[in-house]
Amino acid sequence: MEHVFFERMVMARKAYDRALEPVCESWGLSHNELDTLLFLGNNPGLDRAADIVKYRGLAKSHVSLAVTTLERRGLLERREDPGDRRNVRLQLTEEGAAAARDGKRAQKGFFDRAFEGLSQEDFDHWRAIAGHVLGNIEAMDAQGLR
Repeated sequence: MEHVFFERMVMARKAYDRALEPVCESWGLSHNELDTLLFLGNNPGLDRAADIVKYRGLAKSHVSLAVTTLERRGLLERREDPGDRRNVRLQLTEEGAAAARDGKRAQKGFFDRAFEGLSQEDFDHWRAIAGHVLGNIEAMDAQGLR
């Protein structure tokens, strides 16, 4: 029974990717590139490639390639951190912010449909349960459990 949770998570991720596909197509972006723009647009203050790797669970090589491609296309810029020159901060350009806004609209549409018909109380309950399960998984990961 418990394995159904993970099967549904895979199904949800595929549906989410399909919902964002029109944005990828219209901007000529890969999913990793759009994920990078959305992460930067949705998470002010988390603006390093390492943050994207950590919080989005993308491979370091995929994030590096996405950042390089997005920079080359003028959708983001790398900025040296004046406080620590070893840190490179990523900043969306005006065009990159526009692509992120399109992605955010697609995200909102997906989540509005996914949670359609749930009361606020039901949603809060779902969020608490999901948070608890994910917290357990993070604890297992931190302990190195396989």
